[in-house]
Amino acid sequence: MGVADGFAMDRLAAPARLKRAPKKAVRELGWAAFGEAARSLAARIAERYRPDVVVGVAKGGVFVGGALAAALGIDFVPVRIERRRRDATPLPHPIAELPDLTRKKVLVVDDVAASGATLARARALARKAGAKEVRTAVLVVRPDGARPDFCFLETSELVLFGWDYQLDEAGGAGSGDPGEVGV
Repeated sequence: MGVADGFAMDRLAAPARLKRAPKKAVRELGWAAFGEAARSLAARIAERYRPDVVVGVAKGGVFVGGALAAALGIDFVPVRIERRRRDATPLPHPIAELPDLTRKKVLVVDDVAASGATLARARALARKAGAKEVRTAVLVVRPDGARPDFCFLETSELVLFGWDYQLDEAGGAGSGDPGEVGV
């Protein structure tokens, strides 16, 4: 993991308030470090829990959930719980639907847990879909926030992930090749 600089904040298209003088430290978790973090988290999960399926909460949880499902050798299902303020287009309703999870052990995954509200909604959806057991995992948990069952890192720092970056022409990042913008 590295510390994000002003250039990283520009690539992220971070709000001006964060570019000026962030009140928190900023940490960047690039794609290579993400791969190692996901493998490490998967190993911790496998020691204590054997899920049948991973449910990844869009958007960041889709990357994390997909990586964990691959490392654990199990099925992956993405789910969108709510529209985020920064989403460009409105989502149709209903936002969240899951396939039949009857009698399955489910791992609900997101990238960051702060209040825990999104994880709680996803957990409730999994139960509604018939899951017999539901546990949660995130890459980053906040010190005074929700306590998922599994996490990779606890920090109050603002963490920037590879999927946080705007890499298309509209975002001003150049050709869209991550190697060219230093991701």
